[in-house]
Amino acid sequence: MNVSKLSRSPRAYTPVTALDAHAEQLQAQPLSDLLGGDTLSAQQRASDLAFTFGSLHVDFSKQRITPHTLKLLSDWARSCGVETKRTALFAGKNVNTSERRAALHMAARWPSTKKPPSGMESAATFCQQQQARLAEMVARVHEGQWFGATGQTITDVVHIGVGGSDLGPKLISEALADRPSHEKASVHYVSTMDGAQLLPLMERLNPATTLLVLASKSFTTADTQFNVRTALAWLSEALEIDVPTVCRYQLVGVSSKPEKMTDFGIPEAHQLVFKDWIGGRFSLWSPIGVSVAMQLGMEAFNALLAGAHAMDQHFLDAPLEENLPALMALVGAWNCQFLNIPTHAVLPYDGRLKSFSAYLQQLEMESNGKSVGLDGRSVNHATCPIIWGDVGPNAQHAFYQLLHQGGHTVSADFVAVAKRDVTATDDVSSSLCAQEQLTLANCLAQSQLFALGDDAIPATLRGHMAQGYRGNHPNSLLLLKELNAWGIGALLALYEHKVFVQSVLWNLNPFDQPGVELGKQLATSLYEMLAGETLAHNNVKDPSTEQLLCKINEWRQ
Repeated sequence: MNVSKLSRSPRAYTPVTALDAHAEQLQAQPLSDLLGGDTLSAQQRASDLAFTFGSLHVDFSKQRITPHTLKLLSDWARSCGVETKRTALFAGKNVNTSERRAALHMAARWPSTKKPPSGMESAATFCQQQQARLAEMVARVHEGQWFGATGQTITDVVHIGVGGSDLGPKLISEALADRPSHEKASVHYVSTMDGAQLLPLMERLNPATTLLVLASKSFTTADTQFNVRTALAWLSEALEIDVPTVCRYQLVGVSSKPEKMTDFGIPEAHQLVFKDWIGGRFSLWSPIGVSVAMQLGMEAFNALLAGAHAMDQHFLDAPLEENLPALMALVGAWNCQFLNIPTHAVLPYDGRLKSFSAYLQQLEMESNGKSVGLDGRSVNHATCPIIWGDVGPNAQHAFYQLLHQGGHTVSADFVAVAKRDVTATDDVSSSLCAQEQLTLANCLAQSQLFALGDDAIPATLRGHMAQGYRGNHPNSLLLLKELNAWGIGALLALYEHKVFVQSVLWNLNPFDQPGVELGKQLATSLYEMLAGETLAHNNVKDPSTEQLLCKINEWRQ
């Protein structure tokens, strides 16, 4: 038979091919068409894409999706085994395959009054025992019964950590201790390895009443070790007491390595322990949060855990179509993998959440910023967008110009707080209320403008102002009824489980971070060279670095 043209066989149907085809259709449709004004279908779509969980409301209606998109995405999630792997996560299976261990940060917030899932029992019991020790330490500080090496009562806490041992506690401290009247003790955070955060504290805090909290999962992180040694040297010199004595009275250790804390000179009574099945960036809920509890009190800390646990239970029980962490993950994967949007902006419209984007940068990019799957094969698409952002009202005066009229497409999460209770005079309360309304109005307006672009310009203003607003930036709006401990606990747990679901979709291990190790090793060798101890034998020769070393040594001498 003479065949002049070979027919191409159709691509086999899979959830991914269905999503690819669906993405092509929606790419050609502007978001303004999907939002559709006041039509009944647009109103129904908006209603179908909004979800409320307790005091948290999430609106996906400005995403480039339809209810059918969510169905296709849910089918994809099921085909990837999200439900089975979710069960395995809570059952303490070795979901962290490279390190051969579980990932049971949920056990740190599991209430003692409730039976944990099978496989989590011993983990929950251990965490509850450590919480009791934490509560005893917090009570000593709040009751004025913790005395420093010279017998004076502790008044200030310096929390020394980095990464997950710093970002989570610092975020909560900023979000919930917005007024001094809310604080039980003054807490200060130190993370940068250059000492820039530590030096001002050494100048203004009373060394006799300062307690150091050394938070380090491995107890070997160079940034943290150098900061604590400098802080101990300060206390020792100022108090004229040797370092071992200072350690006995004014140092608390939080780590998964109790033997290293003991070797360092921290008494067992001042040690808090969490297990290696709690990853650093998931460790806020563990004793890593002791400084938060010292600052805000156990009632607030327990409410934080309760909000996170409520989200755990929702994630474990709710069907995918109604499951907020799953929906957040699926919409995020849709934007990144199928719509090819490379960056994701986090834009909180509340100054108390100024560290939220930094927290999510570590949580998401350190977890899923990988290109090799669990099967050892390369992943042929982006597995995590670049996370970035700032407090929304400030960002409006910085990079929104590029987002609105530049050539880049981004996706975004807007985060807003509906109300804020403040005890003040009538005039001050009225003024603050107006500020809150202005902030909320800006958040809603920017979310609308991100989606609609020029179509957001009212008819009465057309021709009277510049156009060229790009639009078509898909975005979600997360609305908290108020910024309290329960609500932010639920919010952070929502993002944690989002990361896990996306790791299943992309066949990744979100609980390791091998990509950060080589840079640390190279730095160790270069540090020795800068200190004049050795030649950098373990470093690859490169003339750029060599000439920089020469210039640094020239200027340091």
